[in-house]
Amino acid sequence: MKTIDEPTIAELAAWLATMPYQAGVLLYERVIGADFLLTVLKTGPDDYNRRRLTTALRDRQEQLSEAAQEQASRYPDSLKTDLREGKRLMDERVILKEQLRQLADRIPADGAGTVREDMKTRAFRILAIGALLDGIYGKRRFYDQHGYLPEAISPTADMAPADLVKRRNTLRTYVSKHTRDLPTLTDADQHRKATERLARYQSELHQIDETLSALSQNQQS
Repeated sequence: MKTIDEPTIAELAAWLATMPYQAGVLLYERVIGADFLLTVLKTGPDDYNRRRLTTALRDRQEQLSEAAQEQASRYPDSLKTDLREGKRLMDERVILKEQLRQLADRIPADGAGTVREDMKTRAFRILAIGALLDGIYGKRRFYDQHGYLPEAISPTADMAPADLVKRRNTLRTYVSKHTRDLPTLTDADQHRKATERLARYQSELHQIDETLSALSQNQQS
């Protein structure tokens, strides 16, 4: 199952609110692809091309939105709860970012002390929200790919990065082998056990990927 790209849906909605032509052509090429209409659209922004571009991108946004709603209706209740919390967290992050911009404008007038402390508090909360969202949407990607939620695996946060990478490479080998071998197993008990092992390997691989991603983001921030 393919994950519906919600950022793309949001990007299409944002474009439809303003409809700058050249940005729309680039967006069309990325989300729909190279076709005859794209060739026509690249000839320039006359009235005909603007109508065709707007119609195409609006239709694509509606298709993706409907697919996302249909896909979300099949999620487990626990994942639906997490995704609702994810939307609340995204709203909170938008508010915090706006507050940061407002606080930054006050620094010349109010001095650095209190304002900078307020900014630091909000900045750390924004980073924390980012980590929470990574976990929520990481679980959704995992479910979309495998059809079940990842199992709880032993913590990996205390492992050295080199050990995490080594374990990730090993797990990738295990996952590839079990995925390849599963269709060949005719014995029901062997198939069940191999399926359970594959689920554990995929869950641990997901967790390690999430840990390595968080470590990378922390180094960049």
